[in-house]
Amino acid sequence: MASFEVTLTSKGQITIPAELRARLNLKEGDKLEFYLDRSGTVLVRPRNASPSAVFENAPRGGRPPSDMTDDEAITASVLEKDRRSRRRRRAA
Repeated sequence: MASFEVTLTSKGQITIPAELRARLNLKEGDKLEFYLDRSGTVLVRPRNASPSAVFENAPRGGRPPSDMTDDEAITASVLEKDRRSRRRRRAA
């Protein structure tokens, strides 16, 4: 897994390194979503990427098992919604 170090400015801004911007196909004006899980891990998803790009290792499909945490259940739900949406787009 690649690691990138950035510095937070006094205004709460960061500069995303050029290599990471290229890998994520980010350009000026793109929006990012930040997710924070219970363990304190932060996930960042470019709005131009599918939710499954962020949650690729999460459980897939079906009703979430009762032993799932809220965050895991939300992740499973987002993946399922994304899967259905992709299927509808292909069918159209």
